[in-house]
Amino acid sequence: MEDNAPAHDSDFTNFERLKEGIAKVDWPPNSPDFNPIEHLWELMKSRIQTRRGRERVTNLGQMKVMLKAEWERITVEEINKEIAKLPIIMLKCIEKHGGNKFHA
Repeated sequence: MEDNAPAHDSDFTNFERLKEGIAKVDWPPNSPDFNPIEHLWELMKSRIQTRRGRERVTNLGQMKVMLKAEWERITVEEINKEIAKLPIIMLKCIEKHGGNKFHA
């Protein structure tokens, strides 16, 4: 999901998308985020911040190890929980006529 942020506009990704015949969607800025992966990133961030109190990450290698470990800790149940929230999030979005100020 590309939200038309400048970071999502690279020659490489544009070329690969076009090569695969995938059109770029005109997704407005500050639009609701219906992608469950965003909530999983928040879960990882929270877990990493909790670990920071116990562990000191001082280089890129250590960060890679920590990120991989936290990614592998995410369970299927946690993924399914985020996916199950989507209908509620979408209904709240409709009720509020758009925006990002709601989450289930």
